[in-house]
Amino acid sequence: MAPLAAALAQRLFPHLRLTGPPSGALSFAGATLFPIAGLALAATAELPLLLAVAASVPAGLSLLALALTQPAPGVTMLIVDAALVCLAWALGTSLGRRVQDAAHLFPACVVAASADLTSLLSPEGPSHHIASSERALSVLATWFPVPGEAALSPALGLGDLLFMGLVFGVARAHGLPYWRCIGACVVGTALAGLAAAWLGIAIPALVPIAAAVVLGVPRVRELKPADRVAARLAMGIALVIASAVCVRGWLFGR
Repeated sequence: MAPLAAALAQRLFPHLRLTGPPSGALSFAGATLFPIAGLALAATAELPLLLAVAASVPAGLSLLALALTQPAPGVTMLIVDAALVCLAWALGTSLGRRVQDAAHLFPACVVAASADLTSLLSPEGPSHHIASSERALSVLATWFPVPGEAALSPALGLGDLLFMGLVFGVARAHGLPYWRCIGACVVGTALAGLAAAWLGIAIPALVPIAAAVVLGVPRVRELKPADRVAARLAMGIALVIASAVCVRGWLFGR
């Protein structure tokens, strides 16, 4: 779904006379909604673990080949969009289906959001290096044409899609309201895009996505008494580390 939509946009968008915020919004919507929709549709199908790992190998090798060869941007976009969704489905959804309880998604959301924030703000973090490297970004983020321009715009990273695949896998395995989970991911992604456009900086998308999932799906917050101590400890450690990185960035960035 994602590469087909991108290919169609490549044909149509050069003829659109859009500039400024509308053009950017349409490109961002294309780079996020189609991959999320494709992933949500794919997540309804369950894969055995070994088959899921096997399915992820061609996608991973495709990304590696693109990183080494750097073909035409249009070709790269189509392959990358398909490969990232495939990896998120094969790995993220398969892992999500094996989560023992739906409420385990709560600490997973907090830890993932804290890790994404730490990774982006820390100079040593993988997200920081990816966001500042065009080559890394070209194979680790979804892309979509920009209306009225001969350009492409990135949006969701591999980590964002893997996490959404995890959410969809948990939802399918434990009967969470599927459309609400999809809607939470879409809302969180939209908030990240709005914040990035307003502030003009890279935003850790997992923070609003995870927050939207926790707030929008009440069952995620219903931790069993036996799980509360371990979950609170994991969330507390993650939040302390993320806070320390934020404070360090603020102090040294002044």
